[in-house]
Amino acid sequence: MKIIIKIACFLSIITIPAIQIQSQESLWKIYDQRNSGENVVALLSNTSEASINNLEHSEKVFPELSLYCEEGSPNISIKINWKRYISSFNKTEIGIKIDGKNYTWLSFNLDKTGQISFQNPSTHSNELINKFKKITKLAVEIEPYSEPPINVYFNLSGFASHLENLKSICSQ
Repeated sequence: MKIIIKIACFLSIITIPAIQIQSQESLWKIYDQRNSGENVVALLSNTSEASINNLEHSEKVFPELSLYCEEGSPNISIKINWKRYISSFNKTEIGIKIDGKNYTWLSFNLDKTGQISFQNPSTHSNELINKFKKITKLAVEIEPYSEPPINVYFNLSGFASHLENLKSICSQ
């Protein structure tokens, strides 16, 4: 009986790190869209750790953090698809908390659906991207129109290596 317990412990020691590595790799998805006819050349995305309420459709949704480049420009932009209505205004403020520090509030544009917030590369995107490379956990807060704030968390493990893949596609 003792030998079975020892074997089980040994197997768990071997398999747990492999599972963790696999889950970190699956956090990020890269989409090469060079031949799709779309304006976006490549997209690197990560889904939030937990869902939020979409009151319009009475469902739970998982926001998505994406970094992307567009046709004719190697610059990388940031967007968050909240997958729910945020506001009808053209701009909104988003709080970004990097590894437990205070929120830094930044201005983001909103798309016509009011669900996707984005920054252009000419703003703070490059600065934010460099900060993302040094952290493993990102907290984001937004206040939808006439609603309480929403907080989402993204696991950024493995971000730096995936960012290099995105940059490689964007620079071609």
